[in-house]
Amino acid sequence: MKRALISVYRKEKIDGIAAVLHQAGWKIVSTGGTAAFLKGKGIPVDEVSAVTGFPEILDGRVKTLHPLIFGPVLARRTAEHQRQLDEFHAGKIDLVIINFYPFEEALEAGSGDLDAMLEKIDIGGPALVRAAAKNFQDTLVLVDDKDYERVAAAVQAGADIPIEERRRLAQKAFAYTSFYDSLVAGFLAAGAPEPPEFLSLAGRRVRALRYGENPHQSAFLAVRDRRSPFQAIDQLHGKELSFNNILDLAMAYELLNEFQGKRHFAAVVKHQNPCGAALAAAQPAAFQAAFAGDPRSAYGGIVGFNHRLEGEAAAALAEIFFEVILAPDFSEEALKILRRKKNLRLIRMAAGYVEKSDVKTIPGGFVCQSRDLLPFDVEAFELKAGRPLAKKEKADVEFGWKLVKYVKSNGIVVVKNQQLLGVGAGQASRIDSVELAIGKSQSPVAGAVLLSDAFFPFPDSIEIAARHKIAVVVETGGSVRDTDVILTAQKLNVSLLFTGIRHFRH
Repeated sequence: MKRALISVYRKEKIDGIAAVLHQAGWKIVSTGGTAAFLKGKGIPVDEVSAVTGFPEILDGRVKTLHPLIFGPVLARRTAEHQRQLDEFHAGKIDLVIINFYPFEEALEAGSGDLDAMLEKIDIGGPALVRAAAKNFQDTLVLVDDKDYERVAAAVQAGADIPIEERRRLAQKAFAYTSFYDSLVAGFLAAGAPEPPEFLSLAGRRVRALRYGENPHQSAFLAVRDRRSPFQAIDQLHGKELSFNNILDLAMAYELLNEFQGKRHFAAVVKHQNPCGAALAAAQPAAFQAAFAGDPRSAYGGIVGFNHRLEGEAAAALAEIFFEVILAPDFSEEALKILRRKKNLRLIRMAAGYVEKSDVKTIPGGFVCQSRDLLPFDVEAFELKAGRPLAKKEKADVEFGWKLVKYVKSNGIVVVKNQQLLGVGAGQASRIDSVELAIGKSQSPVAGAVLLSDAFFPFPDSIEIAARHKIAVVVETGGSVRDTDVILTAQKLNVSLLFTGIRHFRH
């Protein structure tokens, strides 16, 4: 007679596969809560304590940790292993179905109580899953209810599970325990004075992507936090998303987060850089100003809005080729207009989720840093040359400072009247970025604000800004030639602010 050990916290669908096992003549062994649930469904169950002859102890901390459970799970189908099981009157356990205590849910709830969190850490469950997965050739392991139906169908048909499928389920089981342990390790590491010595990048694959950076590359999307808006992307229309779409979408999302609670903000993102952005009293005006910043680069980009997209702005969008439209919501009129474009992806995504870490892969490893989340405070910036800023100029400094940290370094932006006029991104020379940002400006830059993501090593960038009658230059300061830069700004009547904060984005 075959036996299954079932011990699950989340009991959705468990009675279905348990009923199939029972009807097929299997014995079911289970722990307290799961046993009570299955009995309530009319499915006979042997309690673990009856199998082991040992009660649950320590308020349920120890239930399944016993040789008469682990032995039958780890036993191979060899004569010697069977002899040892017979010696202890222990039948083989052929199937293990387990999911864990809700540590992830407790993390999401934000409980700061250490003792309460420790009680949410599952011990017996991961140990049994690892044991069954190690012995996958002889013990089947299920940790995901999406696999129940396939296994139940095989049991009903009297068929064995192929070794390739057993191996896949074992891999999923080890990955599941690894993911679970990474959540616990991350919780325990929070607030530690130094990064932990061992790190794990774990997540759930939630979406296949159309392709990678290029069509010959495969790709998928994974998330490690179910609170992420990318856990279940609310795509209202359009073809499947690609790897590049996700990266641009993520950058646009973070950019929109900078302007929560503000007037209507619109941004155009292309190849991981903002190429247009504007704040305005009305949504159509915000979009038109953002698009006017660089109409050529906007072609095929992503457009994001910080308020629900309405019909008038949607009508303007429909005249231009974009890949993706991102907004916290869409009016029915906007959807009706934009759905006429078959391939245009419409993404509804609420703002507010803030990622606090940044990870980039390298060959054989990764680098990790905290996110660039310093709050903005123009009053903390130091005026080094020129006249004090007018209120309108301060607003432009704030607007530009929130944009420049999303521009690939060496990053330069030129802004005026809370509109992005020009961007210089990803150049090896900072002065090239300055010339590019000014040269790409579609509107006169006289009276504008130029912001740099780092210091100017020479005064030549100030000279170029002054030649184009730019009124304010914002940089970090910290160059060995700061004095030359300041004297040049004074001589050319340019107001120069030092922020003391660098905004590189590699």
